[in-house]
Amino acid sequence: SNTRRILGVALRDKQSIHIALTGVYGLGRFMAKTVCAKLGLNPMTRIKDIHPTMLHTIGKTVESEYVVQNDLKDQMKSDIMRLVNMRCYRGIRHAQGLPLRGQRTSTNGKTAKKNGRTARQSSGH
Repeated sequence: SNTRRILGVALRDKQSIHIALTGVYGLGRFMAKTVCAKLGLNPMTRIKDIHPTMLHTIGKTVESEYVVQNDLKDQMKSDIMRLVNMRCYRGIRHAQGLPLRGQRTSTNGKTAKKNGRTARQSSGH
């Protein structure tokens, strides 16, 4: 069977539309329901019961109304790079791979430190 997709995200036929939409990076439950409401869809409708042209419309709507998928990832990256280039406190913490929000670091903060380690290696420091 031909897999149905919205913005390159494969959808399972049995899923209801508002859950399937959360597979799109940057769309949560609330936004998914909002999209359904905007297009007059019942959020509980299963993917297999939705006409392909409607799926296309859903994809177009999501793309035009919200920042999702790779655009969102790029935006987040550039937001972080902006902080790093400004050399402000948060930027420095990002660059060093340490927590930015005032958490203690003598103990804990392992996740941020781990993430930082990979970030530093990849950026060639």
